[in-house]
Amino acid sequence: MAKRTEPVRKSVKEILEDLLTGHREASFNGPASALKYLNRTFEGQQSLPNGVKAVAFDLMAEAKAQLQDWEGVTEAVQGFVTNLAAMEEALGHGFRAALEATTALERGVQAWSELGDFHAALELCDRAIELKLGAHWEAKRDSLDWAR
Repeated sequence: MAKRTEPVRKSVKEILEDLLTGHREASFNGPASALKYLNRTFEGQQSLPNGVKAVAFDLMAEAKAQLQDWEGVTEAVQGFVTNLAAMEEALGHGFRAALEATTALERGVQAWSELGDFHAALELCDRAIELKLGAHWEAKRDSLDWAR
């Protein structure tokens, strides 16, 4: 009787590294190629860990911003924010560095400003301030404060 091969089980960090490597390679051909890679990843990986989804949504927001798909950016940012707690749990000590490397919140403010929803842009600024992402967020919030 043949021995059954066990499926390969990767850790969240290994899956994240695979995602980043694939995205980096796809990005060489531009944001449309990067977006195609990310869409395929979401379609092909129904069990993609939520912590990895947060990073994928961050990368998606960046690609969509480069393509000026502002509605798409807002959807990606919402996915990023939804999965942020899972990202923190999955990355543990590496969360802070990974969070500081993301651009989803920046792209979200840009997208909502482009779409004229300055209240949503302000909410993202407040969220970034809560996450202690730097003083520049307070300046960004102050520049949008007129919308309150």
